[in-house]
Amino acid sequence: MPAHDVRCAQCDLLQKLDELHAGQQASCVRCGHHLCSVPLHPFDTPMAYALTALILLLLSCAFPLLNLHIAGVESEMTFFSSAKALVEADFGIVANVLLSCVLLTPAMFLCAVIYLAMALKWSIHFPGMRSVLRLAIRLEPWMMADVFVIGILVSLIKLASLAQIGLGLSFWAMLLFSIALTKTVAVFDVHWFGFQLDHLEGLPAQQLREKGAKSCPVCGFFNAHNAEKCGRCHAKIYSRQPHSVAMTWALLLTAVSLYVPANVYPIMITESLGDSVPSTILEGVVLLWNMGSYPVAVIIFVASVAVPLVKFISIALLCIAAQSKPGKSALHYTKLYRMTELIGRWSMVDVFVVVILVALIHMGKLMSVFPGVAAVSFAGVVVFTMLAALSFDVRLIWDAHPSNENK
Repeated sequence: MPAHDVRCAQCDLLQKLDELHAGQQASCVRCGHHLCSVPLHPFDTPMAYALTALILLLLSCAFPLLNLHIAGVESEMTFFSSAKALVEADFGIVANVLLSCVLLTPAMFLCAVIYLAMALKWSIHFPGMRSVLRLAIRLEPWMMADVFVIGILVSLIKLASLAQIGLGLSFWAMLLFSIALTKTVAVFDVHWFGFQLDHLEGLPAQQLREKGAKSCPVCGFFNAHNAEKCGRCHAKIYSRQPHSVAMTWALLLTAVSLYVPANVYPIMITESLGDSVPSTILEGVVLLWNMGSYPVAVIIFVASVAVPLVKFISIALLCIAAQSKPGKSALHYTKLYRMTELIGRWSMVDVFVVVILVALIHMGKLMSVFPGVAAVSFAGVVVFTMLAALSFDVRLIWDAHPSNENK
């Protein structure tokens, strides 16, 4: 990749990106944000991982994930039976979250990577490549296959003392799928793919240093200051995301309002021999602790109680810092923003545990598990905190910072 100008997506520093060769990567000189990397096999590696992940995803849907034996009664769970059980319990919203985050979003992302890698490898112009690139970038934060796998493991520990649990073929396929998907994301470099797409379509790298030149918030392409749409992916561009802080505050307050019922109302209801036992998130943590499953209890407490609170505080601090002179360095708040983005989706693990137990334990009066209203509220907390983080324009922090750090 030849040298060209680029603006950092997080601190907005204009800098020259030196020529990169296979196996090299570049980071922002001011905030350390990743700018670009060139894999050793730039097209073959993403395509191979994406194809592998797609095959494993299909296999994970074709066989049972888990099977359960209790008191002579057998039950098994597949991926689609989980969604069906939620729909039958009138929790279609949670079923949509499951299908979207674990199946549809990863499948679309993987198909997009394969589509782009094939076209660029053989220098063939496929239709809609710029839209496909933009779609892949938008989908990436919403893939939660690895969180679902952790949910399965937590469910196994919860049920270990009550029944005999077996791992189906799809469990191993799902485990390998989450690993392959993670590797695909790691080798799919947006800037590199975008640059190669520019080269394929004859779009020259921009050498813009005039005041007000803007980078695309989606693909990072460097555009002239008067451009309204990105020259690479055709996304709407702006020097700063419009109404970023107001939108972030609104989404954050929505998440906070959902957090209360998510912890007050039961997230799961267990019916056994005519008795109905509701369980809140904290009651589930206490139960695991009393059972001696201390690591799992800690994981659930951190993911379902501590992480949302940390995100609430972090996003609020970012909004306050963007609206006033920050008390600490802009780099400090930028690192806080990265941490907030990183941990957000892991709170979904408790929702997935409920999904798995509902699908697996349906034995009539002997024992059955049903989702509680808190499952919907808590899924909303995770979604709205993620949206709040994505809507926040971290460059506003650097705008509010003293000029000696903004050069």
